[in-house]
Amino acid sequence: MKLSDIALLERMQVQDDKAAFDELYHRYWEQLYIAAYARLREDADAKDCVQEVFIALWQKRKELQIREQLASYLHVALKYRVLNHIRNAATYQKHLDVFAELPPAILLKADSPLLLNEMQQVIATTVAAMPERMQEIYLLNRRDHLSLDEIANQLSLSRQTVKNQLGLALHRIREQLLFYR
Repeated sequence: MKLSDIALLERMQVQDDKAAFDELYHRYWEQLYIAAYARLREDADAKDCVQEVFIALWQKRKELQIREQLASYLHVALKYRVLNHIRNAATYQKHLDVFAELPPAILLKADSPLLLNEMQQVIATTVAAMPERMQEIYLLNRRDHLSLDEIANQLSLSRQTVKNQLGLALHRIREQLLFYR
């Protein structure tokens, strides 16, 4: 007899039933993977996002209160995982330009995870020390992925002012990172 999603969820929550979790995993993994792959177009990334959804389902099983269909809940959870993945990938890519402009000697030294972590901390400290408007422009561009035009409209500034402030922000960061030569 095939148990309903709700019955399997209850078994997971009340009895920590791993077999119930496995059944839900096998029921929904493929459709979630197809949905993630359709958005990401990368096999490994799609699989990672689906795995993260199921890991969260198991870890949060005790406090979950799913009011709609489990399939709907899983697809919404996947949607947010995929969006986070895309945002994080974009943030990573946007910060690469700072490192791309550094002399190769600095980057060779950055092999060490400790040094790389320290360089990331220098960037964060430099951004925190920027004048408020410069910091705001930098974060809107790098963290929120807004274009120069979008930032100019949002802050009621000219595009050139935004471009200049962003250039100055990147210059300050590069200047601080040159210490690692």
